[in-house]
Amino acid sequence: MKKPLVSLVLLVCFLVTLVFAGCQTAPTVQTAKTFRLGIIPSENAQETLQQFSPLIAYLEEQMKVKIEPYVATDYNGVVEAMRTNHIDAAMFGPFSYIMAAERAGAEACVVRVAENGSPTYNSYFITHKDSGIKTLNDLKGKNFAFTDPASTSGYLVPAKVLLDNGIAAKDFASVIYSNGHDASVLAVKNKKIDAACVDEMSYGRAVEKGIITKDEVPIIYTCPPIPQSPFAVAKNLDPALRTKFIEAMTKVHELKPDTLIPLKASKYVAASDDSFQIIRDTAKALNLDLTKIK
Repeated sequence: MKKPLVSLVLLVCFLVTLVFAGCQTAPTVQTAKTFRLGIIPSENAQETLQQFSPLIAYLEEQMKVKIEPYVATDYNGVVEAMRTNHIDAAMFGPFSYIMAAERAGAEACVVRVAENGSPTYNSYFITHKDSGIKTLNDLKGKNFAFTDPASTSGYLVPAKVLLDNGIAAKDFASVIYSNGHDASVLAVKNKKIDAACVDEMSYGRAVEKGIITKDEVPIIYTCPPIPQSPFAVAKNLDPALRTKFIEAMTKVHELKPDTLIPLKASKYVAASDDSFQIIRDTAKALNLDLTKIK
């Protein structure tokens, strides 16, 4: 009876050893992970992805995860994607960021610094040289384009400028949303509309590419400075992934500076929610409900 008992004990010990050995080696096996990154469609989706593709490749290399980019059809789509836990982080404009913070608990973590080192950027009112528009007051009775109801430079700040200058929506012949700064530039160039408000980066790209000239599509007004666009993370993001993302973003100008050229950025630095209080104040001045903007 002893031999079977001894054999049984040896077998149990062998199996236990195998289990412990498996537990010890399991951590060396890498599980595939995906980091879902939202990007607001300030320009058409293809152009936006092309601009961000070098940064995405860099993030995959640094974070050791697969980056899954998501460009929605409008700004609100990225806000809603974060609210419904479909993305882990996103590049927002300042206005869409405070919407995401309000609706989804998004947390600003890094913010863009311009090529010239500026922490702010501008929005322009532009027109066609043949429109006869020289001042903001000349916009009355004209066809005008905003970019998106959740755009900072394509709606919020220009709307405040118009309010401060006594110009209301009813003063225009018509108002449309173009769904992209590049689309607004083209609509003005092709005389589909008389004037529009666009961000300085999109206007600059159009000039650089020869799509427009500054004489053909002149700037008639420059809005007050706007805080640069932040990246924000989801409130429930794994802290380890959050740390990896922030570290990668704040080191990109040292490790892969060329990835920033298409984004017209010099670097990304740590950000806090307080930096965007001026955007909240502007929305409040316009009586905008952050929970209802589409």
